[in-house]
Amino acid sequence: MILLTTLRGERFGLNPDLVEEIRANGANCVVTMITGRSHTAREDIDAVQEILHDHRVDLLRQASHPSGESREQSSRPERSRHHPDHPDYLTPVPDKEH
Repeated sequence: MILLTTLRGERFGLNPDLVEEIRANGANCVVTMITGRSHTAREDIDAVQEILHDHRVDLLRQASHPSGESREQSSRPERSRHHPDHPDYLTPVPDKEH
């Protein structure tokens, strides 16, 4: 869940996987869900986009280290095909030769 603020100052949570669209509405933001329901948030569009982005980054981090250990703490050996410009979970896979 991501947490946003209503125009009245109340906090509410949204399932970020169901967000279809975010639109600027002056200093506020309208978040439209795939269900068609819309929510107006006090946060501006850039703040909502950053919250969504940070949520997805956190999910990817958790998926790459499910036990909560950091990469430095991991007892797993380093992948031999690790590309220096990419984290392990984004290691490029070579195309199959036909």
